[in-house]
Amino acid sequence: MSRPEPTPEAIEVGRVIRACRKQRGVAMAALAARSGLSQPFLSQLERGLATPSLSSIYRIAEALDVTPGTFLRPPDRPGAVSHQSDPQVIRVSEAAGQIARVLIPGGTSGLMEAYEHHFEPGRGERGWFEHPGEDFLYVLSGAVVLELEGEEPLTLTAGQSAHHRGEIPHRCRLAGDEAARTLLVTASA
Repeated sequence: MSRPEPTPEAIEVGRVIRACRKQRGVAMAALAARSGLSQPFLSQLERGLATPSLSSIYRIAEALDVTPGTFLRPPDRPGAVSHQSDPQVIRVSEAAGQIARVLIPGGTSGLMEAYEHHFEPGRGERGWFEHPGEDFLYVLSGAVVLELEGEEPLTLTAGQSAHHRGEIPHRCRLAGDEAARTLLVTASA
């Protein structure tokens, strides 16, 4: 079975990860240990043979002490106003086929990120996630269940929202058999 050709986007993400790792003087083995990702997987990422999921990007960013947006495609133009006519699409985790559109990749300030998450039935469950900052979740369509460790699950339907600290392990999953879309905005202090 032949391996798919690397996409320009995967090559660029891999190039940025490698440059950042080298700039910080971190060996591939050390990055693997810090991020909890395998060295072969990281090697594939750096060579553009794989595209990282959002959860992998967060783990690599934390291990290299940079913002996750460092590895995502920047907006079309810098400045006070930015616009992306063709947002980057990325898997949310390696295990699940669920996707997110990157609306604000974190930018140079790293203060805010925004994602439009798509939840499709039968595409796998998202794992637990934690990160610095705060999350604002708004349900655009369908219904999702927001789970925060130590709290009762909260079912949210279209038009409803929730706000929570990112440091609390959390995940969002589909409620029922109908697709759902959410807007997730993450803000850092």
